[in-house]
Amino acid sequence: MDRWAWHVKEDQPAEEQRGSVPAVRIYDGEDKTSFDIGNLAISTHRLEWSDGTRKIDLPLKFIQSHEIHGAKFTKSAKITLHLSSPLPLTTPRPCDKSNSDYIKLSFTKGGEKRALGLMEGCLEEKRWEKGVLSTKVTTSGLRGGGLVHIERQIENSRLETDRTLNAAFKDIDALMEKGKEMVRLAEGIVNKLAEKQVNAIDDETVQLKSALLSIGIANPVTRDTHGTGTKYHAELGNELCRMLQTPLKECGGVMAVSEVYCRYNRARGMELISPEDVVNACKTLTPEHHGMQLKMFASGVLVIEGGDFQSLIDDIIGNIRNRTCLSAVELAGISNIPLLLAQDRLHAAEQHGVLCRDEASEGTFFYENRFMGEVN
Repeated sequence: MDRWAWHVKEDQPAEEQRGSVPAVRIYDGEDKTSFDIGNLAISTHRLEWSDGTRKIDLPLKFIQSHEIHGAKFTKSAKITLHLSSPLPLTTPRPCDKSNSDYIKLSFTKGGEKRALGLMEGCLEEKRWEKGVLSTKVTTSGLRGGGLVHIERQIENSRLETDRTLNAAFKDIDALMEKGKEMVRLAEGIVNKLAEKQVNAIDDETVQLKSALLSIGIANPVTRDTHGTGTKYHAELGNELCRMLQTPLKECGGVMAVSEVYCRYNRARGMELISPEDVVNACKTLTPEHHGMQLKMFASGVLVIEGGDFQSLIDDIIGNIRNRTCLSAVELAGISNIPLLLAQDRLHAAEQHGVLCRDEASEGTFFYENRFMGEVN
């Protein structure tokens, strides 16, 4: 950060603004700085960062190389700028001494490719080394024509694009705020419907209630509100338990963790969490407190098993009695579940002693274990 300087209003000779990108965060090496969210403007001579109250400049001549890092699951896209050694202090700076010779620009709302393209164009042009460019144009047959007129038109087009993008991002922020209000409104309507104990015969009311409940989780658990580590995963587990009550019953008491991950993130809306956090949250579930728990089948598939797992076994036995025997392919078709999960359900029922298998050239078939009660 010791290459940045507080902004000086005077433009440098032959300097031109090329464009800007909103919502940019500055890192000093790997360390986050107080220059959190601001607008990054790119000119032929420097980078200008401003949050409305502060503005700092970074001359392009300090940039030796650069690289871009795409957005990841929970991280914004970044551009790393490797810088040359700072010059002697001549203007006030936000930092007198930095331990890093590079900075990172984090683009929290995208725009990293556009910013990189503008920077590369300015770095290749090196306008700051060429001094003042002549703005006089020789007389031509075109009134108001010439290179200056063309460049002015291009610059106006860029400025109009910047204004459009800024307005679009403001619209997105407003939409997110309205979305939160809609969730609160939906919760209020659902609570009123529950208080009145609406008759289930009213199809329109049932459909309305179903639609409201499908909106998702209001005020989801986040690291900002519930900390990190074990406490964070425990709160995620409690939230996950509340969300899975109905879906787990619909799936017969067993649901693959991969499906849990998809349903959970869909319910959380824009507050997405990683697969690792979902697995850690599932590990906190206990039958005593949540009525469900994390289990691993023999194939290695992780599942959430509910307290009504016995109903799943009874359902499998009922299908076998109707068909004499049952294969994994047949169970997958009947229950509308993946083949691997159907196979693991049959194996789990076999481990409980209620099924026995017959391996033949046609495949593996499971029968009801009628000797289970005879052994003792």
